[in-house]
Amino acid sequence: MAGLAAAVWPAAGGPAEAATVEQSARFLDAYEQARGRPWTADERQAGWAAGLWVRAFNAKRERLDGGGPQLDRLAEEAAERAAGAGVA
Repeated sequence: MAGLAAAVWPAAGGPAEAATVEQSARFLDAYEQARGRPWTADERQAGWAAGLWVRAFNAKRERLDGGGPQLDRLAEEAAERAAGAGVA
């Protein structure tokens, strides 16, 4: 859940409103501090994977509706988000 929130927390319904990679990383770090214990490597990767999934879902939905900025943003960020998820 934290990973999903990290990827979309600034969104208010407008085009291309989603967290940048840097914002997602800061969110996960803040969440880690708030919960009072460090993420395990698996938990951190799962968080990045959840965020990547929701961003891919949103890009796919937007594409089916005729296009928009989400797909372009995802193309720019996918490799970095996938690396955080441990996906080669």
